[in-house]
Amino acid sequence: MLKLTRFWILVVSLLSCCQLAEAQQFRVYTKVSRIGSDLPDDKPEVIARSKSLFHAGKVYDFVQAAGEVSIFEPAHQRFIVFSSRHMLTTTVTFDEINRLLDSARDETRSYAARLKEQNTRDAQQVEPLLFLLTPKFEESYDETSRRLKLTSPRFVYAVECGDAEIPEATNAYLAYTDWAARLNYVLHPQALYPEPRLRLNQALRTHQHIPARVELQVSLGRPVHLQAEHRFDWSLLADDRQDINLWESLLKKADMKEVSFREYQRAVIVGTAQAKR
Repeated sequence: MLKLTRFWILVVSLLSCCQLAEAQQFRVYTKVSRIGSDLPDDKPEVIARSKSLFHAGKVYDFVQAAGEVSIFEPAHQRFIVFSSRHMLTTTVTFDEINRLLDSARDETRSYAARLKEQNTRDAQQVEPLLFLLTPKFEESYDETSRRLKLTSPRFVYAVECGDAEIPEATNAYLAYTDWAARLNYVLHPQALYPEPRLRLNQALRTHQHIPARVELQVSLGRPVHLQAEHRFDWSLLADDRQDINLWESLLKKADMKEVSFREYQRAVIVGTAQAKR
């Protein structure tokens, strides 16, 4: 079974690489905002900005606030992640990401089973935990407005869809965001499981659309209402090419230290979160 799984991972990776090559070059600027009645004038609060550059079979994703770059390399079945602030880098393979996800799923199922046996108020957490592992949505799509909606009692996606000017870019973008969702979960301790996002990507792939605006409402404990706006540009700017050259040169610097994935996570992700408290 393990060999078969690895075989399909290899097939998907090779397809992703082909799609990236065919899609040539484009960029995606993303702005994520929090929506809430507690905000001044009910205006969304911007909590993250990033840009993703699709170039030469790779995707360079830059989160400015964190000073962090991840490089998606489907041909090599891996991500290279580095922090220019800490001058640390790590490489994490698709196999390792899947192994960490499998371990997290097993731990969650065990935890849910223990909660269920206790038959206390905490047992109410079991259903939402298991939903995140195997989400089931009611899907609706309006062809006229090109609005896609995935609905469940605790988790709702509402998407304004768009069309890629380069047909191959749709599948290339969704293949990348599948793996980015998996990486985000294993890299960031508080991230949601990737399965709901994978389910959304599956729906987008079915309709062959890219997401222009995505609203997510989650009711798992404290309610969360987020909005992601994606702006697609179908060529790279001169600044984008300069950034790519800069990031590639930073990785080659003598003072850029390569560490294990867990060491990187402790030093950069966990360490930064603790410093903000």
